Amino acid sequence: MKLILLLLAMGASSAPAMIEVAPGEELTVVSEGPRNGGTVVLIPGLSGCSYGFRKLTPLLHEQGLRTVIIEPLAVGESSRPRGADYTMTSQAARIGAVLDSLEIKKPVFIAQGIGGAMVFRLAVERPELLAGFISVEGGSAEVAISPNIRMTLKAAKILAKMGGKSLMRDRYAENLKKSSGDPGWVDRRTVGRYFRGTGRNISAALDAMVAMTEQTEPWTMTPRLSEVRIPVIVLLGAAPHDAQLTSEDVEVLRQGLPNVEFREIPGAGHFIYEEQPQAVADAVKDLAADLAAGASPSIGAVLVPGGDGTADLIQPGDGR
Repeated sequence: MKLILLLLAMGASSAPAMIEVAPGEELTVVSEGPRNGGTVVLIPGLSGCSYGFRKLTPLLHEQGLRTVIIEPLAVGESSRPRGADYTMTSQAARIGAVLDSLEIKKPVFIAQGIGGAMVFRLAVERPELLAGFISVEGGSAEVAISPNIRMTLKAAKILAKMGGKSLMRDRYAENLKKSSGDPGWVDRRTVGRYFRGTGRNISAALDAMVAMTEQTEPWTMTPRLSEVRIPVIVLLGAAPHDAQLTSEDVEVLRQGLPNVEFREIPGAGHFIYEEQPQAVADAVKDLAADLAAGASPSIGAVLVPGGDGTADLIQPGDGR
């Protein structure tokens, strides 16, 4: 374990490593890129995995940045222990524990979907761990999975026991496509890699998801958004797609976060780093430049794509 941690800390390992953050709780961590560069920590959403960042991480390495991907508990190939605390507050604490073990100081975070909600909670409870945050369609969600789909998950578990693994994989692929603006990236190989962690033990995966519908967060995130003092850039897929933030979700972030910028990415859906990875890499570059200059994104500003492929910066109160 000490050798693995040393290699990860040096940025010399590209193979996934398992880091135990509590008895029976192991998170998959992938570290790549320049040893002496700044660090970007990437957190996938519930349907994501470390493989999903394969197009983005080389672009960040070209900027001289080291990347560390952390799959939260029950995501990707991290463990799915029965009886674990799957609240986003606990997930945030586990992410913080990984950073502590690797001695990572003040990285920029990129997180998607519910992974973003975990990072917002981390920014409240462990503000010293973050320099800035790029949220890919992630808001201040109060639940990881709606309790309304609890029965659906339990029915899926029965189906899995009856040999419905291939059917569940097909539904998984269909959900990825529906969540995308351009579903061309959802090919057989990619689905296989995304589904690999779930497919190894579908029963455990579904049990973890059921637990997420039954557990209650110890505190409410939305009223505490004002405590998130770091600069935040929220990337929104502009194409119609499932799993997107609602206008109400966006307004909550706009009103609550002291330092936030919104960017709409034309043609993209929920998986912007798959569909348009350069847009995410550009956001990292801009945020890094702002941090280096001691500046920050315009508060409440929105980048609205124009018809000629450019984008206009719309300030709060602008009538457009």
